[in-house]
Amino acid sequence: MLFLYQIGIRILYLVILIASPFSRRASQWISGRRENASRLSSWKADKNYLTLWMHVSSLGEFEQGRPVLERWKKECPDARILLSFYSPSGFNIRKDYPLADLVFYLPNDTKKKMSRLLDQLNPDLFVLVKYDFWPNLLQTLNQRKIPAFLISARFREDQYLFKSWGRVFLQQLRSFKWVFVQDEDSAALLRKYHFEQVLVAGDTRVDAVMSADRKPLNHDHVPVLIGGSTWPPEEKLLAQLWRAEEFKPLRESWSLIIAPHDISEEHLCQIEGLFESEIIRHSRIEGPLTKALGKNSLILIDSIGLLSSLYSLANLAFIGGGFGKGIHNTLEPAAYGLPVIFGPNWTKFREAGSMISAGAAFPVKDYDEFSAIVKKMCSDSNFRAESGNLALNYMKSQMGSSDLIIRYLLGKC
Repeated sequence: MLFLYQIGIRILYLVILIASPFSRRASQWISGRRENASRLSSWKADKNYLTLWMHVSSLGEFEQGRPVLERWKKECPDARILLSFYSPSGFNIRKDYPLADLVFYLPNDTKKKMSRLLDQLNPDLFVLVKYDFWPNLLQTLNQRKIPAFLISARFREDQYLFKSWGRVFLQQLRSFKWVFVQDEDSAALLRKYHFEQVLVAGDTRVDAVMSADRKPLNHDHVPVLIGGSTWPPEEKLLAQLWRAEEFKPLRESWSLIIAPHDISEEHLCQIEGLFESEIIRHSRIEGPLTKALGKNSLILIDSIGLLSSLYSLANLAFIGGGFGKGIHNTLEPAAYGLPVIFGPNWTKFREAGSMISAGAAFPVKDYDEFSAIVKKMCSDSNFRAESGNLALNYMKSQMGSSDLIIRYLLGKC
């Protein structure tokens, strides 16, 4: 199977290369790796400084690894940090991450390229976030006795690692000195396959969103319902609810903010077409957003990077993705003490199930269920406040993952 992998990884590179003239993402993937040489040439390994290398697949994994990097830098201020990405989306946004001494693309996972890369980087320890297993990289680290740690991992029986054909890749996990998983189910599954160096550490994303710079809720305006990272199914539900005659009494005392996942002009126009009443784009608002939050106001967010801060203005969150491949980030609104509503495709997300059990999150499968819970939340402030407090309490109970991981990493500090 590993022999087939060695062939497959080269075929993958050729497929991306062929696709690059027609795909922006593929083009960035190829050009980024071609430009890697100049980035890597600026790096000079120095054994007088402890060097940690963290690899992440994309932006989501970076956000999970970020609190660990921040704690590491705090505990080892003179240490050096290397940060690698597989995906252009993560690299393009975080290529200037200030705590990293070097940010680069991970080369194609061949034995020759990984050996050459390790020659140049010469790190003291390696941290992988979540899933991005590369057999040749892990083998090269193991051969050089560079300790490797896997953090924020989560495993399910239906993953390819636990299929008969994927067991050879499961064995790659034995290359890690410690595997830090998000939940007890993941730990039990690994122990079933005789993994011993496993610890339940929780989700490092909680530490990231519960950071000290999180601002308190702002209650100087009317209550706000926010649609976060929405897709067309959520937007249609919001429009149907907002136009509904039976919702009119509540609508006249609430504001609605929609922050879509896709902010292309075509999609923004589609959202505007869903609402019969006037909707204003955020970019056209003069002055602070809070001044536009009046009764029955509709605001459409048409830029990226604002959503996490917008939750500080809201009282109730409807998170997108649950009618598609899976829900988006529910931890950010919960960190501000917001009750969370989302579609039915949430079962692969541990935190969603935990918040549902705690009474802080509410899955819906259609308009009737959606309108019922929104009306209850909007009309019953005590119920809304209690649900929000349960969300915040859940978040507080999940903090500390980064501290636990750092205690193990500090053996190298």
